[in-house]
Amino acid sequence: MPQFSCFPFRRRYDSLRLLGYDYNSIHQLCAISLVTELRRPVFADLILAKAVLADLLSEQNLDSMRVRAFTLMPDHLHFLAGVREPEVYLPTLIGRLKSCTTQRYWKRSREVVESGRICLPPASVSRTDSKEARRLLTPLMEWRATLRPEVVELNNWPRLKPGQFLRKRLWQTRLFDHVIRNETDLRENLEYIAMNPVRAGYVTRPQFYPFTGFLL
Repeated sequence: MPQFSCFPFRRRYDSLRLLGYDYNSIHQLCAISLVTELRRPVFADLILAKAVLADLLSEQNLDSMRVRAFTLMPDHLHFLAGVREPEVYLPTLIGRLKSCTTQRYWKRSREVVESGRICLPPASVSRTDSKEARRLLTPLMEWRATLRPEVVELNNWPRLKPGQFLRKRLWQTRLFDHVIRNETDLRENLEYIAMNPVRAGYVTRPQFYPFTGFLL
């Protein structure tokens, strides 16, 4: 399992396209960053956040897209991905993902605007007893377990308001991609993904963030 250090934090996800890079190659990975329109933190709503990750990790999407790692932040999504078949074009798959998640956003927007309610993480959580905590800690640290967002106290979480769901577009038109060139580059991007929520101050350890995952 990957072990992550806290420093230094390298800036990733600048647009880096290699001359002659083959987006159809089944042996290559790209680090993708999708950002919400106007940087609205709409994924602070737990219902929308889980719906978007359900699309990313759906059987239909994973049949074509090889997802290696991801983290969903309140206003953007980072993930490492490639294609499973050479006849598939990665930008096409990303376009499909943006389309289906936008439809999820439209549905959730109607619910939020009509009800005036947003599903946010709890302001405080009940602590488990020490015996139970010890049993849970090892699977968490080894990435064999994931905490549900309903039972995690996320610090510095955005104060999302229903009015931020009134805009039609979910994503910015432009996406940022970084071609993974070697093992060192891969590790740096895995660390960036894992440490993103820690750097934002939401959790103290990357394993405690409920919207980060790693796939083989």
